[in-house]
Amino acid sequence: MSFKFNFFDDNKENDNANDLKESYQKIVPKEASVTPYNPASINLLFSQWKEITVGSQTYTYLRDVDTSSLSDVALRSDLVPDVYEGGFEVWECTIDLLNFLQNNKDEVETNSAVLDLGCGSGLLGIFAKQACPQSTVHFQDFNMEVISNFTIKNYHKNCGHHSSHNVKFISGDWSSMSHILAKYDLILTAETLYSVESQKKVLKVLEDHLADEGVAYVASKRHYFGVGGGVVEFQNLVSKSGTLKCEVVWSCTTGLLRDILKVSKC
Repeated sequence: MSFKFNFFDDNKENDNANDLKESYQKIVPKEASVTPYNPASINLLFSQWKEITVGSQTYTYLRDVDTSSLSDVALRSDLVPDVYEGGFEVWECTIDLLNFLQNNKDEVETNSAVLDLGCGSGLLGIFAKQACPQSTVHFQDFNMEVISNFTIKNYHKNCGHHSSHNVKFISGDWSSMSHILAKYDLILTAETLYSVESQKKVLKVLEDHLADEGVAYVASKRHYFGVGGGVVEFQNLVSKSGTLKCEVVWSCTTGLLRDILKVSKC
C-alpha cells in the first residue's frame, strides 16, 4: 500500500480544502472521553471486524469505519495535509514495526510509559498494552474522528480485559501537543515521515517528550516521492538536532524500500 496524496482538479475543491484546513487549525488538542468497555456493544460489530496476523499475534480492527463525520474532500484521498492524516488505514510500516517489536519484546516489557504517535488504528499501542498491561499507553492521532470511530473501538476489541486503566486517547496536531503529552520511555510511530513538514514536527515531539533514557522506534518508507519525506531526510534532521541520535535497526531492501529507526537522546 502506498500513499495517495490529494491533488484537486478544480478551484472549487481547492477552496473547500483550504476552508477545511482553516477550521482544523482552530481545533485545540484534547483528550477523548472514553466510554467503559462493553463486550456486548463491541460484539454487535462482529461483521465489521477484520483480523490480521503478525508473527504469532493476531490483531482485530474495524474494516468498515463510520467516516460520516469527516468531509467528503478528505475521504477522497489517503492524506490531505492539515485535514485528514491517513488515520483510517493500516499501513505497511505499522506491520513492519509490529513484527520488529514481537522479536524485541524486552523493549516494551521494560517500559512503563508509551506513546503511539500518529496512532491511526492503534495497533502499536495495543501491542504495548498487551505486552505490558501495567504500562501507561497514550494514543495520539490528528483527527478526533479517527480516535473516536477507529482507535478506541480497536483498543476495546483487543484490550478490553485491560479496561481503560492508564490509557489516554488524544487528538490534535503534533505542533500543539506540548501541554498535553507527557514524558515517555517508549515512543512508537509509523508512516509519519511522509513530508518535510511532518518530519520537523515528529522531531520536535521526540526532542520534547522522549525521556532521557527512553527510545523511539520510527518505521517509514525510505522515500515518499513528490513530497520530500523519507528516512534519509529524517536521519539528517536528527543528526543536525544535536540532542538526538538514530540508527537503522531493520530494513526491507526489496520491493518497496522501508526502514525502522531507533532514536534516543545523545
